Amino acid sequence: MKRHICILTLIFIIFVNINPSVFAKDNFDEFIKNGNSLYKQNKFKDAEIEYRKGLDIQPNSNIAKYNLGTSLYRQNQFDEAMNYFNQIDNSSFKKKNLASAFHNLGNSYLQNKQYEESIKAYQKALLNNPKDLDTKYNLEYAKRMLQQQMQSQNKNQDKQNQDKQNQDKQNQDKQNQDKQNQDKQNQDKQNQDKQNQDKQNQDKQNQDKQNQDKQQKDKPKISKEDAERILQALMNKEKELQKKMKVQKATKGKSSRNW
Repeated sequence: MKRHICILTLIFIIFVNINPSVFAKDNFDEFIKNGNSLYKQNKFKDAEIEYRKGLDIQPNSNIAKYNLGTSLYRQNQFDEAMNYFNQIDNSSFKKKNLASAFHNLGNSYLQNKQYEESIKAYQKALLNNPKDLDTKYNLEYAKRMLQQQMQSQNKNQDKQNQDKQNQDKQNQDKQNQDKQNQDKQNQDKQNQDKQNQDKQNQDKQNQDKQNQDKQQKDKPKISKEDAERILQALMNKEKELQKKMKVQKATKGKSSRNW
C-alpha cells in the first residue's frame, strides 16, 4: 500500500546583532546552515553531525532538535529521531513548524509499526495545520494499518487459544491413555501373579505326589511265599487264641459241691 511520507527540513535565516554572545551564535548558525546544505544533497549523516554541533551550543534549540530528528529519520534511525522530535518545546515553536515536527514524529512511529502513537502524532499535527493533506493521508493510512494490526493480533490470539485447547486435549488424551496403559499393566501383573501362584501350588502338589509315590516305591517288597507264610502264621495264631478261649469257658462252667 502506498504511504505518503513527508519530510520537512526547517531552514532558518537568522539575523545576528552584535552582542557578547555573537561568536557562539555565529557558530550555531553556521552549523545549522551547513547541516541544511548537506541535507539538501542527501548527505544525511554529515548533516546530522552539523546539527549535533549546533545542539551542543544551544541544547534547547527547537530548530536543531527538529533538523537533527529529520536527518536521523532519513537514516532510518526512527527511535532516535522520535527522541528528538519529542524534546521540542511545543510552546515556543511556530504552529507550522510544530505541525511539521508532529508529522515527522508520526512518520517515525509509523515506520516502527506503532500505529496508535503515529495516529496521535498526526492528529496533533493537524491541530497545528488542519489543511495539511499529506498528514491527513498518513493519518488515514495509519488508522487502516492499526485496524489490520488488531485483526491480525485477534487472529493470532484465536490461533493461540485454539492451539492451547488442542494441546490441552492432547495432554488429557495422553493422560487418559497413560492411565489405561497403567491399569492394563496392573491387571496384567495381577494375572501374572495369580498364574505364578497357581503354578507354585500345582508344582507343590506335584512334588507332594512325587514324594508319596517315592515313599511307596521305597517300601520293602515281600515275595509271594513270604506273604503266604505270614498269612499262615497269623491264621495259626488266631486258632491258638480261639482254643484258649474255649478252655477258659469250659472251666468257668463247672459247679463246686461240698462233700
